[in-house]
Amino acid sequence: MIWMNISKGTILVPLFFLFSCSGEVSLSVTFPTERKAGWELVSDELYVNVVYDLWEYKSCLLVPVADMKTGHNLWIYDKNTGKRIWSGINDGRGPGETMSGLQNTYFADGVLTYYDDMKGSILRYQIDSILAGSFLYREERYDPPTWTMSVVESGDNRLFMKNVGYSSPDLHEVSRFELQDRAGHTLCQYDYSPVSDPELRFYEYMYTPYSASPDKSRLAIGTLHGTVLETYGIGQDSIAPIAVRVFEDPDIDVSSGGYDYNERTVLGFYDIYAFDDRILAAYDGEVNPYWNSGDRQTYTKIAVFDWEGNPLELIHTDYKIERLCYSETENTIYAAVMDRDGIMYLAKMEL
Repeated sequence: MIWMNISKGTILVPLFFLFSCSGEVSLSVTFPTERKAGWELVSDELYVNVVYDLWEYKSCLLVPVADMKTGHNLWIYDKNTGKRIWSGINDGRGPGETMSGLQNTYFADGVLTYYDDMKGSILRYQIDSILAGSFLYREERYDPPTWTMSVVESGDNRLFMKNVGYSSPDLHEVSRFELQDRAGHTLCQYDYSPVSDPELRFYEYMYTPYSASPDKSRLAIGTLHGTVLETYGIGQDSIAPIAVRVFEDPDIDVSSGGYDYNERTVLGFYDIYAFDDRILAAYDGEVNPYWNSGDRQTYTKIAVFDWEGNPLELIHTDYKIERLCYSETENTIYAAVMDRDGIMYLAKMEL
């Protein structure tokens, strides 16, 4: 592997499982344990209102953002002092720069990856080198399958999650999941969604939260509206469902070119973070307050599930949760949270 330094200044295996056999279950959400907990703010006010992802690494928090003031796409904070210690990764098409990589990030083994479909590049940044005062990165060609929305790396393979347009002639030809090796050969495709209506499915999975387990052998996917949680196992040449739990069907009004809430719209998952034995989610679970001019904060809860999709615990908190991650060594959740005035902070909560 060759790292660049910028100083400072075809086998197709269709897997069409019948979910009557694999366990799609419709049921209401009942958490056996509920409690209240408060966030401890660890940073000063952030001057952005969107954080694209959040990763904990050593003594740092990696915060992918679109910083319009500097044109930077990554902040690094000291998680103990709450101070920003680095800002960088410029907007643009130049070496080491990104255009749309914020939309799809991935972190493992000290390397932060941006999948940039506008630039046609995969950009990998060595975080230890950044912390040491240099800027090592690697850039490679990126040519994902049509309709790809997200990518998960699993071993030597890549799992592409796709979301085909409901009016596209490709509607019945494009699978939802496609597993490829690094040479771009298709190893397997899998096509199932618990949301059957094509228009509703398109909008529901356009910004769906997802997370892979630390070893990248399992995947959790949630819906932004309603409460649908899917878990999958990722093999060397396969993807198969572990569980699909439909706690609440998504219910939004779809019209040409967009969608709107209605009086039945339940807000679901806003972000998901998966680890070995549990899945954490920024969660709401109530009818949206905007329909009846309510003023409650949304997505203030943390929902905990196992990999079979069973609800374990519901934690009620005091801020809206934009992004979250978890430190197993500290048994602590780190998050980007927002107060009632729309001001964002980095925060932590010991479990």
